[in-house]
Amino acid sequence: MIHVIRSGIFSVNSLIVPVEKNKVFLVDPASCNLSGDENSILDYLKKKKLECLGIVLTHCHFDHITGLKIIKENFPQAKIAIHQAEFNQLQNPPGSINESAISFFGLPALYDLLAQLPEVDLALTDGCDYFGWKVIHTPGHSPGSICLYKEACPEYEKGALISGDTLFDYGGYGRTDLEGGNEGVIMQSLSLLKRKIPAGTLVYPGHDSFGFSF
Repeated sequence: MIHVIRSGIFSVNSLIVPVEKNKVFLVDPASCNLSGDENSILDYLKKKKLECLGIVLTHCHFDHITGLKIIKENFPQAKIAIHQAEFNQLQNPPGSINESAISFFGLPALYDLLAQLPEVDLALTDGCDYFGWKVIHTPGHSPGSICLYKEACPEYEKGALISGDTLFDYGGYGRTDLEGGNEGVIMQSLSLLKRKIPAGTLVYPGHDSFGFSF
């Protein structure tokens, strides 16, 4: 099942998702030296003798990407994937969306950290397959926000939704007041999820409580 490590300066739910045997992919690795937990994800992978096959970002916001460097250094074969709408934002990080967010939160130390991050490798599109998970484009929190959905199966009896910052518990959802956010668009994305995702599906969002029912 999915293992969650809360990491990074905004306590992101960084996810370790099984693929097969000792192989996994990561979602939103956020551990970094600024939060004093730079090795938290890597130490878990080493302890469990897990091989990282890939890294998928639910969106490009700085709090979800600060752990990319250390993971990529230790698993250079792991391709970093993000939706095509934000692919260019991380080709030469931090990108305009993160520049605006860093200014908003008053965190100039992030400029140096993000400048050291590796570029992304893969541009995802709506409906594509990522290690057996379906990519659902859910803009609104940011232009390239995505969810990953796994239908009910022996490993996930109720199905699972990795929702990033699109959907939180108790009907909450990601903020829309940063650059690239749009309140009307995120409402459309939430309506899309309501139509497509069966009730009872377990949800793993980007922050706060996880494993609750959709």
